Amino acid sequence: MDVKVQDNDNPTTVVIQEGAQATLITLDEYLNKALPLHLQKQLLQTQSSSSWSFTQGLLVGQLSVIVVIIFFLKFFVFSETKANSDSLKDSKKNPIVKKIDASSTNDLEQRMEAINSILEKTYYNVETHSPESLDWFNVLIAQTISQFRTEALSSDNIVHSLNDALTKAPLPDFLDKIKITEIDIGDDYPIFSNCRIRKNPQNLSNLQAMIDVDLADTLTLGIETNLLLNSPKPLTAILPVQLSVSIVRFSGCLTVSLITVGENSDVESLEGKGTALMFNFAPDFRLEFNVKSLIGSRSKLENVPKIGSIIETRLKSWFIERCVEPRSQVVRLPSMWPRSKNVRQQTTPAAATATTATATTAATTAATTAATVNTTATVPQTTSQATPVQSTTTSSIKPTTSTPTDSDIQD
Repeated sequence: MDVKVQDNDNPTTVVIQEGAQATLITLDEYLNKALPLHLQKQLLQTQSSSSWSFTQGLLVGQLSVIVVIIFFLKFFVFSETKANSDSLKDSKKNPIVKKIDASSTNDLEQRMEAINSILEKTYYNVETHSPESLDWFNVLIAQTISQFRTEALSSDNIVHSLNDALTKAPLPDFLDKIKITEIDIGDDYPIFSNCRIRKNPQNLSNLQAMIDVDLADTLTLGIETNLLLNSPKPLTAILPVQLSVSIVRFSGCLTVSLITVGENSDVESLEGKGTALMFNFAPDFRLEFNVKSLIGSRSKLENVPKIGSIIETRLKSWFIERCVEPRSQVVRLPSMWPRSKNVRQQTTPAAATATTATATTAATTAATTAATVNTTATVPQTTSQATPVQSTTTSSIKPTTSTPTDSDIQD
């Protein structure tokens, strides 16, 4: 819309041209009517254009932020160089495992460094550390021994085991069958104390624990047998012998160490590689016996000192040849790596009670069902043949109520 002001002789007029049409109005009419409409129309056009530009700017700004974030994540966070990609490919084939530093070429030096590292990281000084009490260990050992005694005395398991061992053992010709007359596995427990960790003087790359052991208890085994005199002819005479040997006191210094069993180890009796427990006792141990003997049938010799001395000497020699320095006992330890077959789950008393109740209910239901089936099956037979059923029942009860014969008692 174009506006032209004309000032002729007439009052001031305004020409409004819209397209091909032109309108002539006075200035007063233009100011009062046309100008407000024109200004309102221009204002509406300006507002619509400004709102559209704001929307465009908002969209462009959001898109630019998204592009910047994608660029940052792609080229700064998830970027992979060629060396990194190659290392990742190699790691998929060969896992990265942190190995022990093997800079020293000597195996002895490696083990000594490992021992020194253990002592340093556990803050233990073998020279200045004071001896330790083993009260917690005594409790664990006492529980183990108590469980062993319960199992050994249950249903006379220890008696049957010893009888089987003595029966299968080869005996000399002058000795008759051995019978066990007395067994006492004691009721006290060993006390371990004064534990010291020291380096093995014979092998500085190995640590050993020195523990004082004291046991004051009575462990008794009594047997009876017969001495067979086969000269000048077989079974010329039979001499009954009864012996009872009791261990009443033992004390000594126990040395325990962990060793590696392998191809290069000194232990040749164990096959394969792994870890073993080696233990022995110091030569100044104390082992006291109480030997009782009874020899003869009519005229009996009781507690002969020579017999007691011989038995005590033989038992001590047997112990020294196996467990006293410089000899040692080596026990192979099982693998400590967790395995699924070794998993055990401890059941609570409530769960055990619920399981028992469920099993009892199932058993009762099964028994009731079986009784119902049997009753249903025997009803026709009872109604048709009452007398034979009664006679059958009576005959089946008689063997249980009859008195045993002499042959049965002997069997």
